[in-house]
Amino acid sequence: MSDRRSIRDRVEWAEEPIDVLARRPESKPQRDRSWEARQRREKGVATYRGIPHDLQEEIKKVAQELHVTIGETARYFLEYALAAYRRGELEPETHDASKKQTLYPASGAE
Repeated sequence: MSDRRSIRDRVEWAEEPIDVLARRPESKPQRDRSWEARQRREKGVATYRGIPHDLQEEIKKVAQELHVTIGETARYFLEYALAAYRRGELEPETHDASKKQTLYPASGAE
C-alpha cells in the first residue's frame, strides 16, 4: 500500500480568512460611461425599445436587398415617415392607456 495522504493532512489550514477575501470592496465601482455618452452626442446614436422582432427582421431584409446598413435603412424609414407626418399624409391615432397615450392599444407595442 502506498503512503498517500489526503490534501487535508498535508496542508495547514489558516484560522483566519485569506487576507485578500477579507479586503473585498463592498460594491463594485460605477463604470465610466462618458465614452458612450459622448458617442451618442457626437455620432447621433439612438436606441429605441419595444421594436418587435418581426419588424426588426423586415428592416434587416430591406437593408440586405439594398446592400446598405440596417441603421441607414431604419433612418430612411424614420425620415420618410416623419416627412409624411409633417405633410399631413400620415395621421397616427392615439388611444388612452391608463395615464399615458399609446399608438398600440392592444398590447402597448406591436
